[in-house]
Parts: sequence; structure tokens; C-alpha cells
Amino acid sequence: MFKFGTIGAYKQVRNNPRGKAKSVLLDGMTVIPDRILNESPVPATPAQAKGDVYVAGNIIDKPEIRNSKDFKIEIGEYVRSFRLSDLAGLPVELDYRIVKDAYQDVNVKDVLVSTNVADDGVDAGKWKKVTIAEAADYKVKLLVIEKTSFGDKGFYCEVVTN
Repeated sequence: MFKFGTIGAYKQVRNNPRGKAKSVLLDGMTVIPDRILNESPVPATPAQAKGDVYVAGNIIDKPEIRNSKDFKIEIGEYVRSFRLSDLAGLPVELDYRIVKDAYQDVNVKDVLVSTNVADDGVDAGKWKKVTIAEAADYKVKLLVIEKTSFGDKGFYCEVVTN
């Protein structure tokens, strides 16, 4: 699960609703929209993960979904992806299901960055904890401000860009 920390974020963040999912996604996972092929795959390489990433942020519009935790964007469904660098300095919230590391291993002041297929395999598109030195190579990162109860176990983060 993923949500903007302020309602004003919707006014300033660009989004691309035309790409289709290449893999099963959860809201908050990172994607790299391809405007030519109209696809939204997760980052395939470290270079893509270190660049300008977007996050999936679909509206839960399936009446059969009783619990928001059960919502998934299936392969071939349209992904509403938001350009995260437009939110520099603004808060976002995400839950533990889209973070590769265990909840107890992520602490306040830790930095989260996007994973990719080449380095992280099945966890590609999720967020992972890195050192501050490693985070310097990433254009977009999340600074953990607070651990919350969002989605059972969540993180309140600030979007940081280079």
C-alpha cells in the first residue's frame, strides 16, 4: 500500500496512466513507464533503478476487493504511475509489503531506494534499505521519518532527490 502524505501532492505530481503492467504490482512499487510501448515494467537494471522512477498508485476500483491489502495490479492492467521526483521534500506513506527488508530492520533515518530485476530478482520494484553512501547514486530515495501502523506496519517517509 502507498499514499501521498499531503492532499496537495496530487496537484503537483505528474502521472502516466497509459502503461500496462508487465508483472503483478502493488501500489507503491516502482516502475519505469515506456511511452512508446505503453508498458510499465519494474526497473530492470541498476541504472534504471537509480534514475527517475515512478510509483504505481492505482485506485482500488474492483468491487470484489474487500480489504485494500488484497489489491493487486495484474499483468496487462493499466498502471497509474506517479513521477516520484515531483514530490521532492513531501511525505509519502508505504507499508512493509513493498519493502524488501524486514520491518524490524528498517529504522528512522534509514534510506530506501528502488530495487531492480538484475540485482534483486523477484523483489524488483520494491524498496530496499541502503547506506547513505550507496544512496548518493540514486536520483530518488525515501528517508524514513517515522514507523507507523499504516497497512499494519508502515513507514512515513520524505521523498529526497539529487
